[in-house]
Amino acid sequence: MTINYVASETMTVQGKWDKIVKRYGKEWSINPLGGGNGNGLLTRKSDVLVNRKSYRDFILNHYERYRLTEKLFDKFLNDLLSGKIKLS
Repeated sequence: MTINYVASETMTVQGKWDKIVKRYGKEWSINPLGGGNGNGLLTRKSDVLVNRKSYRDFILNHYERYRLTEKLFDKFLNDLLSGKIKLS
């Protein structure tokens, strides 16, 4: 079983809005930046991948949290290895 924590990312890009959305829209959240000067702020939320499948929502619901942090990932990993959590 392969378990990976993927940290959140933020970056800025410049270009035409439709091209930014076409290139990054599926994987990133896009917000306009700079009052319409062709800049965009891209953000991607952190995630936990177990055998390349996302368990972000499962972890947040299980621990009743809103943010997935590295500390929460460590708790999930310890609970998983100790047998407190079973993944189907």
